Amino acid sequence: MTEKDLPAVVAIENISFSAPKSESVFREDEHKYLVAKEGDQIIGYIGTEKILDEIHVINMAVHPDFRRKGIGNMLLEKVLKKPDTVYLEVRETNIAAQKLYEKYGFKVVGSRKKYYQDNDENAYTMKRLPQ
Repeated sequence: MTEKDLPAVVAIENISFSAPKSESVFREDEHKYLVAKEGDQIIGYIGTEKILDEIHVINMAVHPDFRRKGIGNMLLEKVLKKPDTVYLEVRETNIAAQKLYEKYGFKVVGSRKKYYQDNDENAYTMKRLPQ
């Protein structure tokens, strides 16, 4: 992701999440994000942090007009090419995301109570071991 991608990424964030991250968060973490494009249009993104020999997926979203077209798969596959253990949190009610992660070998390994600040929803912690 580059600075010129920020407005499109923030727009996708705002329409995808009930408690979106601010532009300043993306600006500070610009180096942690990969974007998916169709032509010149940003259609999705994924953010990761490397912590020792593990990767933590911090955020992922696809523009609603491009969902169910394999964009999330493509973004996740890019991250999973690295031989690391990968962790993420997902809302307990986000069944579509859970199914996507399970498809790639993620397993629920725990939960975080009241993880999401917008509605105190719990999150599942999911983990994928190196393949």
